[in-house]
Amino acid sequence: MNFLPHLAGRVLGVPLLVERAKLETILAVVGPRVGLDTAGFVPEVPPPSDRQGLIVTPNGIALVPIHGTLAKRVGAVEAASGLTSYASVEEMILDAATDPAVRAILLDIDSPGGEVGGVFDLAALIREARQGKPVWAVADDAFSAAYLLASAAERIYLPQTAGVGSVGVIAVHVDESQRDAQEGRRYTTVFAGARKNDFSSHEPLSGDARNRLQAEVDRLYGMFVTAVAANRGLTEEAVRATEAGICFGANAVDAGLADRVGTLRDALAELSAVIHPPRTTLTTQKEFRMETPLPAAEAVTPDPDALRVEGRQQFQQEAQAIVDLCTLADAPHLAGDFIARGLGEAQVRKELMARRATGPEIQSQLLPGDGTRIQPAANLDANPVVAACRKLSTQHAALGGS
Repeated sequence: MNFLPHLAGRVLGVPLLVERAKLETILAVVGPRVGLDTAGFVPEVPPPSDRQGLIVTPNGIALVPIHGTLAKRVGAVEAASGLTSYASVEEMILDAATDPAVRAILLDIDSPGGEVGGVFDLAALIREARQGKPVWAVADDAFSAAYLLASAAERIYLPQTAGVGSVGVIAVHVDESQRDAQEGRRYTTVFAGARKNDFSSHEPLSGDARNRLQAEVDRLYGMFVTAVAANRGLTEEAVRATEAGICFGANAVDAGLADRVGTLRDALAELSAVIHPPRTTLTTQKEFRMETPLPAAEAVTPDPDALRVEGRQQFQQEAQAIVDLCTLADAPHLAGDFIARGLGEAQVRKELMARRATGPEIQSQLLPGDGTRIQPAANLDANPVVAACRKLSTQHAALGGS
């Protein structure tokens, strides 16, 4: 089955939330196969698909990959070309939001955007998921529709060379009527309804059709601006002032389109500190406030950044201590579960001791002389070492009695 006409119908003559450069790449790939002259487009090799689905870290952070060009639905052929469907992302977010073992959600985004259909509903779902669990995003390039999804998260990280934005809508109509005439082809379309044939690629775009397409682009742009402004706490005027431009690194933070310059690892570390706050530090601060309250004039406002760094260090130290304890107890496979459950070092030590107490009794399996072994559950009366000790004890008691 040839899917190319279907792909062309999803790109040409319809509004898209996609970066302009990526649109040209898509047209360069699809165009020649459907008879479209793409001499003005610069082709680009489609990125390989490396999506692995939902991943949950040992401490309960669900990583949701949002990679490649986005579409409402994706078939097997389209997925192999690097497309991701909104439906698959929605499924992963619902799984993470309803899984009791998941403490937080981190969106891993690397996408130029894509189709309009489905993206606003998915962004609303992401914002709704924030009511139950923290939802953060790392944008290693998040443009247009992908940025709409990122903006629905509570916090956006991006590497120093990554970009976000392109808050705009674009549509392309291809007029092939002159090429048809040069090749001796003439299309006659029979239709009912005055607007049924407005966006045919074999006829010039009429003024009325252009106005209606522009009106739809403007409507979607208004929705896009309103959603981003609400998600990011910006005014609609500030969002429109970006003129669908792209901001990179620290400039994106200054523009209010992101919160912090940082990598996926940085986001994971700080999110871990949020969902697993250091118990020792919090207890000490609570006891200090109860026993020696500060005068009102000397009250100190804690530094959020310092608390996050301290929390992250405390979490890493506790995690390492848990791993060491489990290794010493010959049960390294239990470390991940203990960390995910948020147990402290003392609690882990207690569980390991209880586990050891309920295990089989440790008995010597080594016999002197011949190097043979007996079963752990064998009666010690058969052990020659024990028998010799009992004989000496009996002789000693007899001598003492005389």
